[in-house]
Amino acid sequence: MKKFHRNLNIMSIFTAVLLVFLLIFWRTFFNIAITNIFLNGIIIGTAIFGIGLCFVNIFKLLPEYKWMHAYFDGRSTRGFAPKLLRPISLALHNKHSHITASDLSDLLDLVSIRIEEERDSVRYVTNTLIFLGLLGTFWGLIITVGGFAELLINIDFNDEFVLQNMQLGMAGPLSGMATAFTSSLLGLAGSLVVSFLGLQLQFAQNTMFQELTDFMSKYVLQTPCCKNTTELYEKAPVDESTYTKISAMFNIFTDAGYIPCDLIKIDGKYPAVVAVGTNEKLLIATLVDDADILRNTLKRIELCFADTLESIHIHVQLMCVTKKDIDVNDKIIRFASTDALSKYLSAHKNIRPETRQELENFNAYAEYISVAMEYLFKNN
Repeated sequence: MKKFHRNLNIMSIFTAVLLVFLLIFWRTFFNIAITNIFLNGIIIGTAIFGIGLCFVNIFKLLPEYKWMHAYFDGRSTRGFAPKLLRPISLALHNKHSHITASDLSDLLDLVSIRIEEERDSVRYVTNTLIFLGLLGTFWGLIITVGGFAELLINIDFNDEFVLQNMQLGMAGPLSGMATAFTSSLLGLAGSLVVSFLGLQLQFAQNTMFQELTDFMSKYVLQTPCCKNTTELYEKAPVDESTYTKISAMFNIFTDAGYIPCDLIKIDGKYPAVVAVGTNEKLLIATLVDDADILRNTLKRIELCFADTLESIHIHVQLMCVTKKDIDVNDKIIRFASTDALSKYLSAHKNIRPETRQELENFNAYAEYISVAMEYLFKNN
């Protein structure tokens, strides 16, 4: 917020100095303006509009800043972000989905496009001022050239009052020169003022976008232990049919918002996908069809975490995709197919972290789970 207020203060001070300057030299400014009141009035009005547009746009950033900092600092926010950050707020509002690096890139592109649209309006006003200044220049030159041409055609050198007539005839061409110079002066000065304010607005927008990028880069749900199915397969090779089922379970976990972090082999031959979720959830989907092996595996995992983590209670669930009947309780759940597993997890989606602190804790927890699973089952 400090950088935002700094840019706003610079804009305010610059505008105040400009107003003081105009008040001090108001008579000169008035004489310049009335040289061609029609064209110069349009230029002055366009410059005032551009100045107001810059201030309106920078004040529109204020609620965006407040929403962004309130959300990522863990403070409660009501509703969605005002406009620029609406795509981000809509994505973060769905707590059951996670944001990948690809999603993050797309979201930031949408925000960048919206910022560029607001910059284009300021650029258009600046270019319009330059155009009006040039238009006045050529308008004045046309009047000047035409006036001199008419003067030379109509002058009679045999007339004894030729000098007086030439002085009177010079008024038209000189008024054209005044129009050319004053409109050029006002157009260029107006474009300079609006460009400077637009530059400060751009600095404020860039600052907000950089902070948003930093926030979202830390917030995005991807951990160093997260792997794709190819990496998992390379770590614990399986046959093709088993790999198909493992890949399906991997995708089911991902769609439900959990982070698949490892592939292990239970009892040295039963592949299983390890996935983590928030609130210390550990889910293991396996193709084991032996109830005793499942109970022993569950006990082994719980004992490991009980010995290493005193203040954290990890909720372990074994999810078996098998058609055989086995014991079922709240920690060992049997599914007849991967479709049944998918339906269950769709109803029990992972609620992702909402603040940077929660995300940092989750990443550390997921990394620990991955290391612990590798240690427990490396000899299998």
